[in-house]
Amino acid sequence: MPKTKFFLAAACLLGTSPFIKAATFIPTSPLIQIGDDTDIFFTGSLSFDLKDNLFSVADKKSAALVTFIPGFDLQYAKDSPLSVNVKAARSFLRYDKSEYKDLEQGQDNIFGCVNYDTGGPLVVGVSTSYNESARNDNLANVLGADSNQVLGATLVRQANYSHSLTIGYKLTEKLSLNLSFINSYNHYLNPIKTKTSAVDSGDGFTYEDISYNTNTLSEINTKSIPINITYKTPSEKLVYGLSFKHDVSDYSAAPYFRTKQKILPTPVGSVNPVARPAGQQQFTNDFLGFTVNGEPTSSGKIHITTRLGYFSSDLDGVSDNGLSYDLKVSHNLTEKFTHEVNFIHDTSASAAGGSIQSDSISYTIAYAVSEKVAVNFHALKSKAVTGSTQVDTVDFNAGVSWEYNKYIKLDAMIDTMDSKVKNSPSSNFKANSFNLSSTFRY
Repeated sequence: MPKTKFFLAAACLLGTSPFIKAATFIPTSPLIQIGDDTDIFFTGSLSFDLKDNLFSVADKKSAALVTFIPGFDLQYAKDSPLSVNVKAARSFLRYDKSEYKDLEQGQDNIFGCVNYDTGGPLVVGVSTSYNESARNDNLANVLGADSNQVLGATLVRQANYSHSLTIGYKLTEKLSLNLSFINSYNHYLNPIKTKTSAVDSGDGFTYEDISYNTNTLSEINTKSIPINITYKTPSEKLVYGLSFKHDVSDYSAAPYFRTKQKILPTPVGSVNPVARPAGQQQFTNDFLGFTVNGEPTSSGKIHITTRLGYFSSDLDGVSDNGLSYDLKVSHNLTEKFTHEVNFIHDTSASAAGGSIQSDSISYTIAYAVSEKVAVNFHALKSKAVTGSTQVDTVDFNAGVSWEYNKYIKLDAMIDTMDSKVKNSPSSNFKANSFNLSSTFRY
């Protein structure tokens, strides 16, 4: 797209939009209604992004991007014991520079669920989803010192799948049992060449060494079985629980392409594939702990969501164990001002193979300027450790929101990130971005 047309489209989007970030809205009037049971809503969003580090690497490249996402939301028998919900959307992207033309691939997102709830003790839910993405920020912390070499000037594109079955049963008015089975996995799509270098083999020949952006990544297939027993206190302000979760993650090689071709002293045209190095095969992780959720004070101004316990993991015969927690406390300081702090310490499967230990602390502020306008601020400090690599990240973002009416919401947000790789300063990167978007649902 020529720059003139690109920025004209952006101007049309921004011309009547103040710096805003939308409040949540749920229209009740569908675009199409079939009989008494089926409602179909049209959903759409249009956003404008400015990024000074598109690929989340040390060598910055800036970009401006317009994204249009049309979709629909089908609801069948939503107030009946057996209900169905299907959502689908597709992203269309346009960059301001011709060099990013190859990145303008559409991204599909599909979600479906069936719920059974008669109001009795048994509740059953089944869901499935498929989401495509093309981003690097979620991989940079995992790859650490290798991020520059692997990611390069490309975006890693992947498809994410998730399927779940959840069964809840109320044993008494206060005591409930919940059991789930979740299967999530990913596939990397369209590997892109990221590195071509000349290598002297020492036999009088020089080889052209070619590698791709998925070479050091692993696809992960995780099967999870969470079991929770919860007890609601007589005041119904707090819910205590016992939680157990069993995860099994199987690793498989992402699309791997690497070749060596003789180029000197004379081109002979022979191409030799290079085998992928052996990697981890399976990661298991068990968690046992307790949960406390609800309002611990009579005023109701404080709300807590806690998960605290012990994990035991195994990576191809190498064991680890320790504390695992997710502690969140929110406080309504006034009717308009809310703030929240969140502490997380967890261990999970890593996209680079092996396991990753994550620690983070975040603080969020939200202030309602009026019934339709709100502002927010979020700060995050995190540490990710995988193998001998440690990545420390600090991220700040601020936004403002405006609910124009029950059909349209408008958003604006600025974000700044600073990522540092311990013992590898050449892999450090900073990234700043600005997003302005409008969302429609009818």
